[in-house]
Amino acid sequence: MSGEYKHDVEFQTGGTRVVRLYLSRHGQAVSQAPTDAERPLTETGRAALLAHWQQMRSSGITVSALIASPYVRAQQTADCIQQVYGDLPRVTCEQLVPDAHPGELFDWLLANPPAENTALVSHMPLVAQLTASWTGSAERIGFNVGTVASLDVDVAAAGGARLLWLRSPGEAVAGR
Repeated sequence: MSGEYKHDVEFQTGGTRVVRLYLSRHGQAVSQAPTDAERPLTETGRAALLAHWQQMRSSGITVSALIASPYVRAQQTADCIQQVYGDLPRVTCEQLVPDAHPGELFDWLLANPPAENTALVSHMPLVAQLTASWTGSAERIGFNVGTVASLDVDVAAAGGARLLWLRSPGEAVAGR
C-alpha cells in the first residue's frame, strides 16, 4: 500500500452501516508493452473515461477517494477520475491486480476501511469476480473497459453487497 488514505465512514464487519463503493475497470489500454503492468491507456481510452466520469458526476454521483491497482492503466484511470472530481485521497493497492483473489481484497478492505463513495480501480478478471462474489451471484458479470459498478457494501465478504447498477462509457446514467 502506498499513499495516504483516511476514511470517514466506519466500514462494518457485519453491522448495519452500508458504504457505497464504485468498482471500475480501467479504460482502454494499448495491447503491447514490455510487461502487462506497464500497459498505458490509449488516448481514446482516456477521452472515453473522462467523458464517462464527467457524465456520472453531472448526474450527481460523487467520489470521495480512490483505491487503485498499481498497474499503469489503472493508475491512469484514477488520474482521469481525479481530473473530474479534483484532488482526492488516493491509495495504491496490490490486492487490485488482475490475478488477485477477491478474498485478498476483502481482507485488505477490512484492515483499511474505505470512505463512503470510494472508487476502486482494477482489471478483468478481478472486477467480475469481485462483483459476483460480493453480490453472491453465481454468474460472472461482464465488464467492458471503463465499466463502473455501483455497490452498496455492508461487509467485505462474499454476499456482503448489493449491485445497484453497471455503466459503461457511452451509456446514459440513470439513478445514483
